[in-house]
Amino acid sequence: DHVQFRFPLLGCLLLLAGTVACNQAPTAASAPPDTHDADIQAIKDTEVAWAKAAAAKDAVFQMEALSGQLRAALDLIQNNAQLQGAADAPSLTPKTWKETVSSTVESFRDHLNLQSPIFRHALRLAVLVALGDILGTEVSWRRTYWLPMTIALVLKPEFTATFTRGFLRIAGTIIGLLLATGLFHLFNPGVILQVILIFVFVFLMRWLGPANYGIFGIAVSALIVLLLAIAGVPPKDVIWARGVNTFVGGALALLAYWLWPTWERTRVSERIAEMLDAYRNYAPALSRWNPADKSWMQELERARRAARSARTNLEASIDRLSSEPGTTGEQLARLSAVLASSHRVIHALMALDAIFSHKPALSSSPPLKNFISKLEKTLTLLASTLRGARVPSKDFPNLREEHRLMVQPRTSEASSELARFDSINIETDRITNSVNTLAEQIMQWTRTPEFETLHKHRLELAAGKTKIHSRP
Repeated sequence: DHVQFRFPLLGCLLLLAGTVACNQAPTAASAPPDTHDADIQAIKDTEVAWAKAAAAKDAVFQMEALSGQLRAALDLIQNNAQLQGAADAPSLTPKTWKETVSSTVESFRDHLNLQSPIFRHALRLAVLVALGDILGTEVSWRRTYWLPMTIALVLKPEFTATFTRGFLRIAGTIIGLLLATGLFHLFNPGVILQVILIFVFVFLMRWLGPANYGIFGIAVSALIVLLLAIAGVPPKDVIWARGVNTFVGGALALLAYWLWPTWERTRVSERIAEMLDAYRNYAPALSRWNPADKSWMQELERARRAARSARTNLEASIDRLSSEPGTTGEQLARLSAVLASSHRVIHALMALDAIFSHKPALSSSPPLKNFISKLEKTLTLLASTLRGARVPSKDFPNLREEHRLMVQPRTSEASSELARFDSINIETDRITNSVNTLAEQIMQWTRTPEFETLHKHRLELAAGKTKIHSRP
C-alpha cells in the first residue's frame, strides 16, 4: 500500500534534505513502512529541537531586554542630576552673525502658519488690542487706555496662563478697588495716611505679588487709586474707570481665547518628533569627529544647541499640558516615561561626545559608525510615526543585534578580556536599551484614541502651513 504523509513545510524540507544526502529518491514507495516511521520520528525530534532553540533564543532576548530595563532604572536614578547640569551647560562655540541671522529667519518662516502657537497668539493679540483701542475711542468712558492694556496683560499663548491670569486680574482689580473705596469712605485719609498706605501696598505688591497674580492685582489697583488721589484726582472717578475698563478688557481676552484656543495637547507629539529629529542629527555628527574641520565644529555645535532646545521645549510643553483641562494622569505618566527614556538617549550621546573629545580615533570604528547609522534610521522612523505615518515594525533596525555585532570583535580580542565593559560599549548599550524602550512607548502612545484624534486635527491645520511655505 502507498503511504501518505501530511507534514508541515519544515518537515517536508528536512525529509528532502535527508534523502538527497543519502543519494536516495524522496519517494514513499522506495522505503519500507518501518523506515517511514523512523523518518517521521526523526522529523518530529528535529521540530522539537528547533522549537526549543527558538524558545531559548526568545528567552535570551527577553532576558537581555529585562537586564537593559534594570540598568536603565539604575542609570536614571544615578545620573538624572548630572544630565540636568550637563544639558544646561553653555555652548563652547559662540554663534556667528550669519548663524544668528539664518536661525532667526528660519524660525520666523517656521512660525508663519496657523499651526504655530506663536503666530496664533500674535494674531489674537493684534486683533484684540486694536479692537480694544477702537472700543475705547467710541465710548464715553474715562481712562480707556486701561482697556487695551488689560488685554495685552491678560492674553497669553497658553490656555491656563490666559484664564488663570484673566480671572485673577479681574477679581484682584475689583477687590482692590472695593478696598480703596472702603478706605476713602470710612477713614477719608489725609496726605500722611495716604503716604503710609502707599508704602504698605507697594510692600505687599513686591512681597506677595510675584507669588500670586490676584494679590498683585489687589495691591496695584489700590495703589493706583492712592497715587492719583494724592495728585488731586477724585478717587470715585478713578475707581469707576479702572473697574469698568479692566473688566471689559479681561472679558474680551477670555472670550477670544475661548473662541479660538491653542491646546498644548495638539502640539506635544510634534514636540517629541522634533526632539527625536534633533537627536538624530546629533548622533551622526559625533561619528564624523574631525576637530580640524571648522565647518564640522560649527555643525556639531548647532546639533548640540538644537538637542538642548528641543529637549527644553518638550519639557515645557508637557508642563503646560499638565495644567490644561481634560488631561489625565495616564497621559502625563506616558509622556513622562517618554521624556525619561529620551533623557537616557541624550545622556549617552553626550557621554560619547566627551569620550571622542579625549580620544578622537575611537569615533572612526566601522562597527560604531554602522550602529549610529541604524540609530539614525530608528529615530527617523519614530519621528515619522509620531507625525502619523504607518511604519511596520519590521522596518525598524534591530539595535540590540547591531550592538552585539559591534561588541563581539572587541570581546574576542585576547588582550582585552574586559573590553565589553569599556566606555563606548556601555554608552551604546544604554542607547540601545533606551531607544528600544522609547520605541515601545511611542508605539503605545500612537495606538491611543486621543492620538488619532489629535493627528486628524493636525492634518486639518497643516493646510495653512503648506500654503504659506509654497509661496515664493
